[in-house]
Amino acid sequence: MAKLSKKNNNMKKLVAIITIMPTNKNAVILDLIEKYGVNYHLSFLGEGSASNEILAMLGLSESRRIVTISFIREDKAKDCLDAVEDKINQLALHAIAFCVNLDSIIGLKNYLFLADLGGKAWKKN
Repeated sequence: MAKLSKKNNNMKKLVAIITIMPTNKNAVILDLIEKYGVNYHLSFLGEGSASNEILAMLGLSESRRIVTISFIREDKAKDCLDAVEDKINQLALHAIAFCVNLDSIIGLKNYLFLADLGGKAWKKN
């Protein structure tokens, strides 16, 4: 495990920005998020359990969405989230974005990678 040096002593906390949106608009939002130093996303498909009648009442054509978790330094999270919310409103998407604090990350190498501080992700030999 890498040792914590004085150079890394001012490490910022990490948060996860979670976005849930239509599958065809994910690339636009990810491009925007990456401008804030995010270099790792985890995306997966999700499907709601609402009936067709409820979807119609809410003005939604389908329940399939893409859920993306992006890891970002806490000091950049508010500006990034504001930009994402502005883009969601500009494109009139049926989407949501929010932050979740991460209390701890195991391993300095992974922290440095996720915080975009020049670290390399752990790789299995």
